[in-house]
Amino acid sequence: MKKVVVLLIVILLTACADPTPLKVMQGLLGYVPPPEETTISEELKLEFERCEMIDPNRNCAQIAYDVVRTVKGLEPRKVPKGVVIILEGDVDLKSSKDEETKQPEK
Repeated sequence: MKKVVVLLIVILLTACADPTPLKVMQGLLGYVPPPEETTISEELKLEFERCEMIDPNRNCAQIAYDVVRTVKGLEPRKVPKGVVIILEGDVDLKSSKDEETKQPEK
C-alpha cells in the first residue's frame, strides 16, 4: 500500500511540473532526447580541440578530419592524378619567369 501511495505522489508531482502528459510519461520512463545535430565545421573544431588537449604534438588536424569523416559518413577524397616534380637546392624563379614572358621574334 505504501508503494502505491508513493507512486501516486511521484506521478502527481511530475504531472504538476510538466504541462503535457507526453512530457510526464517521458520523465517517468527516463527518456533522454537525442543530442542536437552539429555541422561538420563544428565537429572538426571540437575534435581538433579534444586532440590538442590530449597531446599537442600529434597531427591533430588529420586525426580530427579522419574522426569526423567516419562519424558523419563522408567519403574520402580521391587522390588527384598527376606528376609532382620536387626540386632540391636553390631555384632561380626570376629567370624562369623571364623565359616565359619573352615572345618569339619574327
